[in-house]
Amino acid sequence: MNQQEIKKLLNKFKAGKCTDEELQQLQQLMHELDTYAEPANEVKALKEPLWERIEKQTITKGKVRRLNTTWLSVAAAVLIAVCAGLFYAKLGTHKTENIAYQVITAPKGSMKQIMLPDSSTVQLNAGTSIKFPVIFSAAKREVTLLNGEAFFDVKHDATKPFLVHAAQVTTQVLGTSFNIKFYKELPNIQVFVNSGKVEVHDQKHTFGFYTPQQQLTYNKHDKSFTRQQISGDHSLSWMHDELILDNVSFNEIAVYLQNRYSVNFNYTGKKLNHQRYSVRFSNKLNINEVLDILQFIDGRRYKLKGDTVNIK
Repeated sequence: MNQQEIKKLLNKFKAGKCTDEELQQLQQLMHELDTYAEPANEVKALKEPLWERIEKQTITKGKVRRLNTTWLSVAAAVLIAVCAGLFYAKLGTHKTENIAYQVITAPKGSMKQIMLPDSSTVQLNAGTSIKFPVIFSAAKREVTLLNGEAFFDVKHDATKPFLVHAAQVTTQVLGTSFNIKFYKELPNIQVFVNSGKVEVHDQKHTFGFYTPQQQLTYNKHDKSFTRQQISGDHSLSWMHDELILDNVSFNEIAVYLQNRYSVNFNYTGKKLNHQRYSVRFSNKLNINEVLDILQFIDGRRYKLKGDTVNIK
């Protein structure tokens, strides 16, 4: 969106003629302001109260609804009077940079801890890949979770937001610790907050702020989401002595085990059932001991041959 289009959108909103889609574009400008601009003190003081209003207006039983135009009038006034000049200048001078990226992968069968260019640390679960620039830009710290699960312990920097992209979902913080689960094989993306506060959004909607012990579950297919208060012992158990999975599909169990033990599951008998499972596996168990537990739970036969687990 160029400068002329932004100005036209803001003027159209002031006249009360914005469509629902244009209202969402206006909300997206708030996100882009964080991305491109180093906000003035006035903007810093207004940003969090505005986002808290977004949260109140857009979250109703896990669904996104149309934004209330009363608070948007305030937001538009802030954008026009305080931010617009800075925002236009940033967009007008923004140029594509040649940025060097690196991709780090924790191989199947082992976890890996890495340090990012800003000294933030990331713990990667087995089979997880992330992508990030060799040097963060002056305006933001941006990381992409390509697949898997990762725990981020972010170094605080109020001048440079830290963003993690996982498919459609972006998690934004200034400095905190949180866990993101994004497996391409599974229908949901989950963000669990361990400390501090994070803001989560997709390309069109904000899902609000999340604080310690809160978890966002986002469905990739219908774009719905839920907020839960859960135990950190469960969400972060993969990093410790015991893997705890509550009310999950067998497919989710299989994804974890395939990555942790570097095996493949092959269904040779009945089709995968729709039963839900709550299981605990000590991380000291070998794959044969885990398969014995699964066989006891659901009655199917599990036979390991090489690196393939045949189920029937």
